[in-house]
Formats: sequence, C-alpha cells, structure tokens
Amino acid sequence: MYLTEDPIDSKLAVIADVGRRAVRLCLTDDHGRLRPETLRSYEPHEQSTISGALSAFGSESDLPILPRRCAIAVSGPAVGDIIAVTNSRWFVSRAGLSAMLQAPPLILNDFAAKAWAISAAGSESQLETVAGAQLDLTASGTRCLIGVGSGLGVAVIQRDSRGHCSVLPTEAGHCHFAGDLPELKEVLPRVKAGGPVAAEDLISERGLLAIYKAVVDLDAGIARAIDAAGIIRLAVANDACARRAVDLFCRALWYFAGNMVLAYGAWDGVLLTGSIADSLRGLIRLPELSADFIVAGPYQRQLRDVPRALVTLQHAELHGAARALLLQ
Repeated sequence: MYLTEDPIDSKLAVIADVGRRAVRLCLTDDHGRLRPETLRSYEPHEQSTISGALSAFGSESDLPILPRRCAIAVSGPAVGDIIAVTNSRWFVSRAGLSAMLQAPPLILNDFAAKAWAISAAGSESQLETVAGAQLDLTASGTRCLIGVGSGLGVAVIQRDSRGHCSVLPTEAGHCHFAGDLPELKEVLPRVKAGGPVAAEDLISERGLLAIYKAVVDLDAGIARAIDAAGIIRLAVANDACARRAVDLFCRALWYFAGNMVLAYGAWDGVLLTGSIADSLRGLIRLPELSADFIVAGPYQRQLRDVPRALVTLQHAELHGAARALLLQ
C-alpha cells in the first residue's frame, strides 16, 4: 500500500475517471495541471476495484507514494458513501479511499467534470457553430452541455458577471422522454415494449440501435448493422432504414435539447458533445432535423436565438476533475 507524504504546498494529485468500460488515471503536476503523458487505463478484468487500480497505477508510474490529493469522476450521481457506477461492476467507497489516501477524495459526476473542463479559462475546447450566433464560453450566462455517447449526460454551466463559474450536475438523461413528436409515435412503443422510455433509451448508442431496430421492424426491412457505428456508416451510404433511424435520432436529440433550455433557463447556449454527436456532426446541423429544437409554446422566438455548437476536448473528464480539485 502507498502512504502519502507529498508537501503541503504542492498541488500534485492523482485524477481518475471511472466509466462504464474502464477506469482512467492520470497525474497532475505540482501546480495541479493535468499531465496527459501519465495516463493509464484499466478494464474490469485487469483491476476489479478502484483501490486496486490506484495501487497498480502507483506501481506502474514508479511512485514511491500516492498523492493525498485525489479527484475521481464517476458515471452517475456522486451521492452517499458507496457510489455505484452506472451500468458497471465498479463502485467507489469514500471511506475506503479516505483511509487509503489518508485524506478525503473529491468525487464528482463525470459529466460535471467535463463541464468544468470545457468552461475553464484557457481551455483547449474546440467549438463548432451549429446554429445561431457564435457561442462565447467566456461571457456571462447560462448554458447547457449535453453529451451523447454510451449514455446521455446533461450539465448546466453558469458564469456570472464577475467571471465566476459554477456547474450544476444533473441526471436529466434518465428523465422520461416527453415524446410529442409525430415522427416518433410508431417507434416509442417498440423501444421498451410499451414501457416508460427514458431520454437515454432513445438518445445514446443503445438508443440509436433501438430506433434502428424499430424502423427495420416497421418497414419490414433487413437489419444490416448491429451497433451505432454500423448504423451511422449505413446512413452515410444512404441505406433507407439506417438513414430514417438517424433522422429520428437527431429529431429526438434536438427536441430534448430544446426542453433542457426551457427547464434550466439555458438561453445563452447549448453545447453538444460525445462520440455519437461527433459522428453525426454533418446531419445534426441540417435544418429539417434540428427544427424540433424550437419547442412549441410561448418561447419559440427565444429558442430560435439560442446559440448551438458542437464541442470537443480530449480527456475532458480528467481535465475537469483536476480543475474542480483546484477550486476546492
């Protein structure tokens, strides 16, 4: 076991991102800035516990001791002493890690960590305008970050007039999908055999696959893809079922995004991120697929003016967890 004796004035820390498929660990420098060259990743069959992954990381990084300072981004709400990582065998124990590190770790939602990274001054985030005015993350205002990949993440970024930034983590992706899109009426009952459909059941990797299977069934077609990546490749090649499924997916995403603006007052921008959003960047911006962002009601004019952009940042969860730790 590694005991920690780092100098009290050092910002040296170990940063972790515990996802559904792997746990990634990285070190910061003495100023708390992430050092990507130290990144190591462990899958469940390699390390079955977070403490085991930390010990292995310390050994493989030739650390005589592990830093006391530690931030861990987890997939799911960072609530309670024992935190179960969503759709994973891993769990995080505050008490256990505190005993191991001789100091309490900072544990935060992974998507909130991504929001901290994207909103940081000097962030290397790449913004690509989709609709509306160019989005300025340095300006004051409230913005909604929506991540579409293996799951559906939502976080709210707020910056006040003094430049102070705060992040609100949410589990809005697990809210029931408020479906009022005529195009989806035939698909929704097939997604979960008529049961309640969460937004993530539609707007995620598995959601795109579920929509595709429903479309194939409705159109008496032949399924030619077994995962989201395959569906997107077929859609680009103008396969009829795949293209219809992707179109419905984009409509559902924008409809959800419009509702998130209304729910959180994110009038200053919507940021889309994640592997699926990135893969669909050419289709997401099509006016006929993004029109459902303008949710029917009294605020249609305001919704039309909301800036919308795609954002990418490598190792965002790790960068954000390191930044959040510095702000403690």
